[in-house]
Amino acid sequence: MLTILSMACYAHAETTEFPIADPYKATIFGTPPELMYKFKEKTSPEKCEIVIERRKIPDIFWYNEEFYYSTAMHDEEAPLLFIIAGTGSEHNSTKMNFLTQLFYEAGFHVVALSSPTHMNFVVSFSKYGAPGYVPHDVEDLYRAMRWIKQNLEEAYKINGYSITGYSLGGLHSAFLSKLDEERHDFNFQRVLMLNPPVSLYSSALRFDSWLSPENLGNKTPRQVVNELIEAFSEIYVQSDIIDLDDNFLYALSQHINFSKMDMKAIIAGAFRMSSASMIFSSDVCLNAGYIVPVNRQLGVTDNLMPYMRVAAAITFEDYIDEYLLPYLQFLKPGTTKGEFVKNCDLESIRDYLSNSDKIFVLGNEDDIILNDADVEFLRNTFGERAFLFPHGGHCGNIMFGPFARKAQELIR
Repeated sequence: MLTILSMACYAHAETTEFPIADPYKATIFGTPPELMYKFKEKTSPEKCEIVIERRKIPDIFWYNEEFYYSTAMHDEEAPLLFIIAGTGSEHNSTKMNFLTQLFYEAGFHVVALSSPTHMNFVVSFSKYGAPGYVPHDVEDLYRAMRWIKQNLEEAYKINGYSITGYSLGGLHSAFLSKLDEERHDFNFQRVLMLNPPVSLYSSALRFDSWLSPENLGNKTPRQVVNELIEAFSEIYVQSDIIDLDDNFLYALSQHINFSKMDMKAIIAGAFRMSSASMIFSSDVCLNAGYIVPVNRQLGVTDNLMPYMRVAAAITFEDYIDEYLLPYLQFLKPGTTKGEFVKNCDLESIRDYLSNSDKIFVLGNEDDIILNDADVEFLRNTFGERAFLFPHGGHCGNIMFGPFARKAQELIR
């Protein structure tokens, strides 16, 4: 029978040393429950919506007519913090709810925004409808933030604005700050990038490579995932754990000897499913004919599985080469792939990042979406404003007590 490791095993809970040294395990299983940040004050975020009048919503996406976001507001005057979700994540996902609580406790009004790569954002709000190109995604986010700012300022006392985000949302935060230097709608006081990629393109291609024959050998991605699901099911049946929560996942990590291939496949598979949802949503909204034939009107009774299977087989590079880049070239003839890659890389705003003392990075040296050169870039560019824990993988230690407290410290 499985048992959860007791608190006695973690008498050193206040140490800054994250207990999972393997970055892939840390990414998948996250923080051991006993070491998660304990909230002193909690709130219930409010789900809010924006409806754009006369916006055409495909019938198949009838439930995404409203653009959703979350707020957690104090009664008294406070600064407001925007939080941008990571790739494919929604405003009220597990990580976003945690960060909302964390920064609300730190004294901020909080607004949590879905990633521009999430279906609801693509369908209900995006001006461009083809996510993945950072300048366009940032324009969409900035427009949403301005609308929300105007609404909240009528009802609450706000004495300043800051911004944070994790993973892709961390990269978006940096570009949003740069854009605001030109437009001055917010004049952000602090910007905190949590586990950001340096290059969206390079990080996405890394995930694609983990679902290639070089990593999987003679197995298909579906076979690997199915085998892991069977292993999960067997241990779940034999255990005394009731819920498939963080307790279960961490206990599971102690009892299954995952191979590096298995863990890479899980992580890359999750990214591929998020990407597939994004591609399908964009294709239907733009009537682009990439997956669904042009002018094919999907209804609520249509079987979407064949389309999702096609979308799930598309690598991020294929999406760029076959869909996103031609779309950008339609909008701006002459756009090259090199320009696309450059404009989605922190290197393109390096001088701004180096000289802005309000922008901070909090992450991990062993982040699986970074290579050695990326880590070096963060250290050299941000200097003393870069705080990297030795272990934690990609966002695996966001809920870890020392990491969470450092995030509160840096954003104040």
